Amino acid sequence: MCGRYAATANPDELVEEYDISLVTDDGAEACAPRYNIAPTDTVPAVVERLDDGGAVRKLVGLRWGLVPSWSKDPSGAARLINARVETVAQKPSFRKAFAARRCVLPALGYYEWRPETEGGKAVKQPYFLHPQESHTLAMAGIYEFWKGPDGWLATASVITTSATDETGWLHDRMPMTVSDVDAWLDPTLDDPGSARGLLQPPFDLAPRKVSRAVNTVGNDGPALVAEIV
Repeated sequence: MCGRYAATANPDELVEEYDISLVTDDGAEACAPRYNIAPTDTVPAVVERLDDGGAVRKLVGLRWGLVPSWSKDPSGAARLINARVETVAQKPSFRKAFAARRCVLPALGYYEWRPETEGGKAVKQPYFLHPQESHTLAMAGIYEFWKGPDGWLATASVITTSATDETGWLHDRMPMTVSDVDAWLDPTLDDPGSARGLLQPPFDLAPRKVSRAVNTVGNDGPALVAEIV
């Protein structure tokens, strides 16, 4: 499961990397460097929407934790931060978004926790996993719109898969990336099988042991991703 991550790229960097045409106000605000993103936080996301002049690629802000359009209220969003690739095309909570509303959630990397022993006591030790060869980890996601009494709420979920052999010792799940960003974001691609074929696990992740300060959601800053020995 991916339950906490870091994102530090600024709008200009994401515009260049993903060929973005429009940066929304909430998208720019979501790009403030953060090293301890938690469920229900607003995160930067790359989407492609059909406007009158055709498809427009945008940098937007989405709240992490998907709220299905048919939900009575958004209170269960924190439970839907991840969507398993094995069932994302079938589950009622995710299937419509997977067919029509796919996104990329750029990250510096993400955290996982491993039970360890320190000084004879059991602890939950965090590790930070990040790509070795690129600046950002392009996590595959889906997003949805929910209309409430105060207006529209846009939310997202990270698609996960079984961990590779290189990271399975740490956790049995990991976020997915995409082999072709243009095809993944294409709003006219509505075949779940074709969309599924674009997903792949990240192959170049490097885990490093980091401070347990990240365990507290209120903590932030680059020291959280620094390796400790």
